[in-house]
Amino acid sequence: MRVWRAHAQDPTRHDAIIDICQSVMDKSATLGEYLPAVKTIAAWHLLASGKQQDAVRVFESALTTDPSAPVIARNANTLARRWLTRIDHLTVEKALRTYYVSNVAFPESLRSIMTQPNPPPRTDRFGAEWIYKTESLRRVANTQNQRFTLHSQTLGSRLTALKQFPFTSYGKRQASIVTRRQGTPMLVEFETLAEPGAPPQRGTASEGSAVNGIRFLKLSSDGQFALMIESDSDFWVVATGGR
Repeated sequence: MRVWRAHAQDPTRHDAIIDICQSVMDKSATLGEYLPAVKTIAAWHLLASGKQQDAVRVFESALTTDPSAPVIARNANTLARRWLTRIDHLTVEKALRTYYVSNVAFPESLRSIMTQPNPPPRTDRFGAEWIYKTESLRRVANTQNQRFTLHSQTLGSRLTALKQFPFTSYGKRQASIVTRRQGTPMLVEFETLAEPGAPPQRGTASEGSAVNGIRFLKLSSDGQFALMIESDSDFWVVATGGR
């Protein structure tokens, strides 16, 4: 909560929030299962502040291939792979533009850049091959392979490019706890906002289920906050309040 409060107060204070994340991660033994969430928040701020290599290192530290890992770790893994895919997308784009400088055209397929020294990643971070297509200039004849589209199969064309995400804000959804209902499973009623200024919605969810575009992962042991994640798995949401 120390990290989240600083992050939610002003998500553009990247260096300050990175320092807070680091001070918390230095005491990782006390974080338990919440450590992967703090790591990926730190990595997002590193990426936003231009420290791309450090962001990659921290995102990769949150990866897991264990299907039985705790729910927060599994969702942090998905979130990290999505952001790492966007960073890798930039690397593939750079290789394509380097190829263009020498050939005055983009390659027919990505195979041409994969045989170069230090080739870019062949797949996204989920193991799916990139979707790549070349285009001609519409109003100029005989101009083959002068444009290209490139995106991840997993993320889709709308969500692959890193430039789609301004780093002046963090996600769009917000949530607060209205009530907790004891039982098995425990049910928590949330009030959610799809984006700032939108009318609030209410819905009830158990741990692991979604409500209004946010998945409820874990209620803290003291019942003071709930860790959630946006349904596309790009941003964490923390809900507090209730009784």
